[in-house]
Amino acid sequence: MLRLPRPPLLGLDISPEAVRIVELSETRGHFRIEHADSEPLPPGAVNDREIQDVESVSRAIRVMLDRSRIRTRSVASALPGPAVIVKIISLPAGLDEEGIGDQIRFEGGQYIPFSINAVNFDFTVLGPDKSRKGYSQVLLVACKKETVEDRAAVLEEGGLKPKIIDVKQFVLWELYERFHGPQSGHGNGAVILVDIGSVNTNIHAFQNGQPVYSREHSFGIARLTDEIARHFGLDPADAQRMQRYGGLPQGYENAVRDPFIRQLAQEIFRTLDFFQASMPDITISSIQLFGAGANLPGLALQIQNLTHFPVESPDPFSGMELAPRISKRFLESDGSSLATACGLALRRFPA
Repeated sequence: MLRLPRPPLLGLDISPEAVRIVELSETRGHFRIEHADSEPLPPGAVNDREIQDVESVSRAIRVMLDRSRIRTRSVASALPGPAVIVKIISLPAGLDEEGIGDQIRFEGGQYIPFSINAVNFDFTVLGPDKSRKGYSQVLLVACKKETVEDRAAVLEEGGLKPKIIDVKQFVLWELYERFHGPQSGHGNGAVILVDIGSVNTNIHAFQNGQPVYSREHSFGIARLTDEIARHFGLDPADAQRMQRYGGLPQGYENAVRDPFIRQLAQEIFRTLDFFQASMPDITISSIQLFGAGANLPGLALQIQNLTHFPVESPDPFSGMELAPRISKRFLESDGSSLATACGLALRRFPA
């Protein structure tokens, strides 16, 4: 049987600090990075739940499309965790997909704090509910329709055609499974995904491939930029540029960076301590760092020393070939922040 080529698909991540794009291709099971780019956003353009400045975000998308000469227009994007309701519910076993959908619509008020007519929802059956004979566990994901519509409108304004709107923590989980093996997170322990962004750090726990915990913490690496600006008397924009391209004053590491890394590690440790206290029956098997702050020097070791669990900062592009236009230096410095965009680009290729 002939295998038809899969149509191109961009992975696009919209975060408070930047818009990021990745496009991948595949030849004989080997992935190649065709495009990878990012464009910063002005402060306040995007918050933890929604886009505040549509023009700034759509302009950033157009700038990247023009700069990278990307012809692909079909795109997969993702909503942030706080914009989405994720619950595991129990429903009578034996229901088909139509029956499950009808049951959720009928009992929606039990699970979703909005009118069922005002939300988009999806679900998947996880398996038998061990605590209720004759019932199945169902993973329910729901989001306000206007949130999805607003995200799609921004993508269209930027010149793209939205094909997939996913949820960020599931994108990171699928990326983790793809590179660690489909059964790697299906033991008794929980795999902790720590997404360190500019404004917030999101912590998600998956056990046996299922989400069991999620928490947003208002501590991100923008505080490091603020501290650099304060300590050295710099304009915040200059501090951010120097962080990215070099030129920070002598003594920056000891005076500002290292204390910030220790503080960030402590914040993550406290959140994980709260997780273990609230769910004492679940142990932690490993901690995976993603996002703009994942590669801060020494952060993984600091967290590992505090928690005594293995900590990794996986390279989302591990083993991939680079197209001639791709900067290896850019991927080395920004690879972790491109993890969500990479995971979305991989949606083109079923696992």
